[in-house]
Amino acid sequence: MASPVHQRLREDVLASVFAPGEPLTEAKLTERYGASRTPVREALQRLEQDGLVERRGKAVVVRTHSAEEIIDIYESRIILEQAAASKAAIKATALDHQLLKGLLLQMQQLDPTDGRALAETNRAFHAQLWHATHSPSLIGLLERLDQQVRRYTLTTLTYPGRWAAVLADYAKLLAAIEDGDSGRAGEIAARHMSDALAIRLKMYAEDPRTL
Repeated sequence: MASPVHQRLREDVLASVFAPGEPLTEAKLTERYGASRTPVREALQRLEQDGLVERRGKAVVVRTHSAEEIIDIYESRIILEQAAASKAAIKATALDHQLLKGLLLQMQQLDPTDGRALAETNRAFHAQLWHATHSPSLIGLLERLDQQVRRYTLTTLTYPGRWAAVLADYAKLLAAIEDGDSGRAGEIAARHMSDALAIRLKMYAEDPRTL
């Protein structure tokens, strides 16, 4: 189980409270979180395992991402999201269907310029889809990759035309899952994430600071 220090530090890293490449010294973190060095050291070790921080010599710093890493993360997620959607079409229960429908309805009511709200509800939809697989191992892999994507400062969801495309994709995906069509569900999920990668790379080309 994650400690309070690990949870707070993880959320701060994901929220870009610490800049990429910024050293995370034990002294700084013990003061910030009011904790002793032992839980801080353990939290840093866990974040290193999750790929959120890295060691440079004796220092621990917030990990930076290159364009190559973006591609690697998204390509891995494309494979896993396709597998999750396919499995959800087979394993999802009536309750799973209702929860996904409710989230999609909520997403359809959002202001498409509110990046934070879009990102939060989009993440909730993905998480519910993963849980509809009823596969702890697959859920764990996707959650770990999602941590990497969450570190990006800007969401792809506010890119011109993207939100409308997302809503259309999710409506088709939900229909495929309800129909039990694993092949179609997987194809929709894979295309959806491929489009997200293309937009992420466009954003990076326009402004590398989006990492």
